[in-house]
Amino acid sequence: MVKLPPLKVLFIIKCGLLSFVHSQNVQISTRFMSGNVIFTWKPSNYSSYDVLITRDTTRDTVWTRVSDTQYIVRDVLLNDNITINVRTSGSVTDNKMTYNVFKIITKVGDTVNLSWTASFFPVAGLYIVYHTYRENRNIFGVSSSRVSYRGYYQSTKYTYLTRPFASTNIMFEIRDITLDDAGYYNGGSWAGAAWSGGGVVLIVSDKPSKPKITGDLNVEVNIYITLTCSSQSTSAPDYYSKLVILSYTWFVNETRIGGENRKTLRYVTRDLKYNRYTCTATEEDVETDRSDPVQINPLYGPDIIKFTPEPILNINDKLTVREGETIGPFVCTADCNPPCNIRWIVKDTDGFSDSRSEMGTLLQQATQRDMQLLRCLADRGNKTLKQSIQLDVQYLDDTLLYINGEMKSNIELDENAPLGISCRVDGNPAPTIRLSRGQADTELEQRQGTWLNYTIVTAQCTDTDTYRCRGTSTGFSNTEKVININVLCNTRFDKAGSFKSTYGSKSGTDTTINVAVPIIANPPPQSSDFKWDGPMQVSARTILSTGDVSYKHVIESFIPVKDHTYFGYYTLSYKGQTVTRITINAEGEVASRSSIIAISLLSILLGLTWFTVAVFVLYNRRYRNVHQNSKHGEERTQIETQNMTQDYDDVQGTDVYELEAQNMTQHYDDVQGTVDEGNYTDLKEGKTVAEGDYTELRQRDPETSYQELKE
Repeated sequence: MVKLPPLKVLFIIKCGLLSFVHSQNVQISTRFMSGNVIFTWKPSNYSSYDVLITRDTTRDTVWTRVSDTQYIVRDVLLNDNITINVRTSGSVTDNKMTYNVFKIITKVGDTVNLSWTASFFPVAGLYIVYHTYRENRNIFGVSSSRVSYRGYYQSTKYTYLTRPFASTNIMFEIRDITLDDAGYYNGGSWAGAAWSGGGVVLIVSDKPSKPKITGDLNVEVNIYITLTCSSQSTSAPDYYSKLVILSYTWFVNETRIGGENRKTLRYVTRDLKYNRYTCTATEEDVETDRSDPVQINPLYGPDIIKFTPEPILNINDKLTVREGETIGPFVCTADCNPPCNIRWIVKDTDGFSDSRSEMGTLLQQATQRDMQLLRCLADRGNKTLKQSIQLDVQYLDDTLLYINGEMKSNIELDENAPLGISCRVDGNPAPTIRLSRGQADTELEQRQGTWLNYTIVTAQCTDTDTYRCRGTSTGFSNTEKVININVLCNTRFDKAGSFKSTYGSKSGTDTTINVAVPIIANPPPQSSDFKWDGPMQVSARTILSTGDVSYKHVIESFIPVKDHTYFGYYTLSYKGQTVTRITINAEGEVASRSSIIAISLLSILLGLTWFTVAVFVLYNRRYRNVHQNSKHGEERTQIETQNMTQDYDDVQGTDVYELEAQNMTQHYDDVQGTVDEGNYTDLKEGKTVAEGDYTELRQRDPETSYQELKE
């Protein structure tokens, strides 16, 4: 005889007996089919019935009216007992029956004992035990004297344990439990008993299927994520496994998340980019293997744009570059997940346009003055972040020079015409513009900005020169433009020039006076157009020489003095227009007249001095004798005054007479200058002092009137 292993009962929920209740004319019976209980009743001559179900202690709130004689309660394995109450139509009489659910839960590989109480044991024949799951089959039969295991007296799977054999207490052992052993076990004397009331449901639990984590792993930050751990119960029978509710355990980076035993995990995903999530499922203390790990992909950004290398900005937070120089490369990065689409654009006076870039890198490119900024755009879907580099493009343009609104390099204009000089130098930063003239680079005006305007209301011949407009800016080469301005003017005496108007000379056949006359003229005059007119008709040799500037000249003439008739006044004319006058005197007369004039002036000054002293003395004497005989004082004073006046008149009359007699017509300054300088011509030696430097004098009429000398 085969030795039986020890029995092990894992879990018995409840046992109960199938009972029949007779209430008036309604008889209720049950059948168990695939996890459902079918209640049937008799008689069936009523058109409708009212049914009320109670599951364990929970009763339906309303009656259910049915027209059939059966009612199915599904998924009874969730309960320990099911009670049905049936009323016939129009009756208030209760007809109740309670079905007690027998279920035993075990695990694969275990050994379990099943037992129930049969309503009777057949006197003759066999009590057959049936197993119903995917099919209905008998596993063994019991008679009053023995057990037959489908034709065998022993079985490696089953062992009937009840003694005596004919007892209604049915018990047997099942060894090495598999999922195929799960199902409904019942017995009776015929096959229909396999579904009749009573019996036991054997539930075989196994490790649930390996969980799988599902859900949208690409989730925006700062919101909740839903991850689902999915597993299936592999327990049998299937009408039980579908009712099983598994519990779940979540792990993050191998660490259990406390309190999370639901199927769905809800968790904020900010900064969870590197976390790995797994889960397990548990059924009746049986835990599954770990799921495959998943990694949350938090979606964020763009945030915090950075430039590499970091641009060095000026005090105005701009990047200083020069026009034509290259800028870049700059790498633009943004904190994005997934990586942002990064591109560069440039803004100029026409707006924004794409800049040369590749994979977020601004490529090296030449700058232009109208470039205002470079902007990096980081796009992720409908989210965009931008960061700009403001540009300070520095440049210095060529100088533009305008004369009276026109661009010229040379210009001629008449004297007294308006002259406007405009310089334009465009640049950033604003350049310094300087306007100067001549070889000495004399500054006329300086200004910072784009324009410099210089106006001459009436141009003079002295404005003829080379004008230079220069633009300067730190770090740039100077730029300049030059223009030649030529002011046309008529020939005239140069009052600012050095000029001698009176000459003393001897006379003789070979004697000449060298006369230098400064003039202003543009263009230069012809020397042949000058003519000297004097006491005698002379043919003076005339030479024209030009000074440091183009409009200043010196007319150098050699006037002959052959005899005393050549002494007198001479007039220089140009094309009939008087330029200036000179006087040529005999060399001795010049000295005599100078002496006379000096003595006369000295006498006048001495007389004025005595007159002033006399007036002062008389005033004091009169003041002391104010209470004396005023008449006497007055007469005396009048006599003295008349005497002094007469002395002054005598002296003055003498001087004037002598001046008139000598035909003096030059101002004292001219004469004094002649005496002091001693500029005269040595006729014997042929030396002419006038050929050297000459004294600068204002132009006067060569004939100075007596009235001027008197005054």
